Amino acid sequence: MKEPSWLVRVIEYFSNENDELVGEFALPQIELADLQRVWRAPSDAPMVECFSIGEEQAPFFRESAGIEFDFARYSYFLAAFTTDWEATKREGGFMGLFPPPRELPAFLEARRVLPKIAS
Repeated sequence: MKEPSWLVRVIEYFSNENDELVGEFALPQIELADLQRVWRAPSDAPMVECFSIGEEQAPFFRESAGIEFDFARYSYFLAAFTTDWEATKREGGFMGLFPPPRELPAFLEARRVLPKIAS
């Protein structure tokens, strides 16, 4: 399935010491089916939520994006966001889900911290 031009995926990494966002890696275009395979997700999963990257997923991103991971220092997450909220709404999201906008204007001074993953 072709993804909309407003959907962007990145790998965010957070300090294991204080949970603060340290940086992100821009990803090249990656097929949705490849992401679904890496996380063993069903073929109807849009993969726009936040996904923890561990030792099991790291080889895929080393090969596809040249990213070297340091799990002792950082926690890594696949994240998706929209670069055009109006187009996202107009198109009904991606596969029925709405990735968040890159920035949330109401919270310009907010500090980004490690996402909470449901157990």
